[in-house]
Amino acid sequence: MSILVLIRLTLRELSSKVTMYILAGISTLVLLGLALAVSVDSMADGEVLKLFGQQVSPPVPLEELAKAVQQMQAGLAGGLFTGIILFGVFATAGVIPDMLERGTVDLYISKPISRWELLLGKYCGAVAAIGLNIIYFLAGAWLVFGLRCGVWDINLLLSALTMTFMFAALYAMVVFFGTWTRSTAASIILTYLYLFILGGILHNRELTLYLISENAVYRGVIDGFYYLFPQISGMQENGAKQIMQVEMDWKPFLQSFFSGSVFFLAAAVILKRRDF
Repeated sequence: MSILVLIRLTLRELSSKVTMYILAGISTLVLLGLALAVSVDSMADGEVLKLFGQQVSPPVPLEELAKAVQQMQAGLAGGLFTGIILFGVFATAGVIPDMLERGTVDLYISKPISRWELLLGKYCGAVAAIGLNIIYFLAGAWLVFGLRCGVWDINLLLSALTMTFMFAALYAMVVFFGTWTRSTAASIILTYLYLFILGGILHNRELTLYLISENAVYRGVIDGFYYLFPQISGMQENGAKQIMQVEMDWKPFLQSFFSGSVFFLAAAVILKRRDF
């Protein structure tokens, strides 16, 4: 059994989950709504962007209209990533715990494949499943904005790769929780706890946790926790900059790559040492 076979099996497994169909269905509905809502009218003094027939921008030259459309695209991509977090984590969190169930894991480890390769195949399969949905949505949005507004922005398509990387960094943490707890529910709860509570506190630590003490050791420990986890907020902010063609800061992506690698390696060590 190869890693590619495991990726294909994981994609097939996830394709049967209702949550994946819900995610694809929501993406389709949003794209249809967007196609009906957004339009551009040409006037004597410039182009006007409209939503549901209502003017949302003053008449501007085509170049400035493109900037307004880019802002709309950035907001749409941000909403997509929030949906990916909510539904994507929920849909894929069970991949590792399901693999570790008695009987299933016995079948896998009986195959000529190492445990870290098994983990990598499952990880890549789950990321690929979410990545395909991201590409589907953003490619559809690219077509809608191109056909309805005349704005064909390649950065919107490229942001699909950026967003998939963001999910991949986050999913390494989900894999760690799944390997450690062997529980789908625990993986979801711990991931959401970081995303919606701990992550925000650490991201804004200078305005929150730093106020507790000025001690250098204390603040160093807080910074250590911050860099231990993927910098989802930082990557999301720079993902919007990518669409709006503003200079990006790649540090959050580099840090998240190392953070995701650490979480994945920790999961691989746990899996290797576990008796079945």
